[in-house]
Amino acid sequence: MPSIDSRCPQCGTPLPAGTPAWVRRLTVGQVMTAAPLTLSPEDSLMRGLELMRIHGVRRIPIVIGETLVGLLAEGDLKRAQPSTLVSSEEEFVRVMEETPVSRIMINNPVFTREDEPLLEAVRTLHGTKFGALPVIREGKLVGILTDSDVLRVMGDLLEHGG
Repeated sequence: MPSIDSRCPQCGTPLPAGTPAWVRRLTVGQVMTAAPLTLSPEDSLMRGLELMRIHGVRRIPIVIGETLVGLLAEGDLKRAQPSTLVSSEEEFVRVMEETPVSRIMINNPVFTREDEPLLEAVRTLHGTKFGALPVIREGKLVGILTDSDVLRVMGDLLEHGG
């Protein structure tokens, strides 16, 4: 295994061994995607599909007001879609427009809090194989922590030497 350079890539100063304390103190709120796209339980599957395609997201929290009630996952949405191989385009559109996301959403999804240590949330993501955790503050949705958020911060840490 190649050794990890123990010098600052910018100035060459030797770095202390181990993970810096500030990295271990990162919280979900510092890494999450704030103010994520949301849908209501009555929105159509077509609306969910459109939002995912337009914004390049794979999960959308489902809220009533600001209260989290579910999560729409891309995989569940794909499984629920009628096949265009056996259905007409009109039938596909009809089903997608008439079916509310409440029919297929994940009810009472696992969530995290913005002040939770990032390490704990990452352990939950890894252990459950979920790709995202909605983030709650005082019972209201304030963000979403996705596997992409975690990979982004990991890349930043690696790029800047910890």
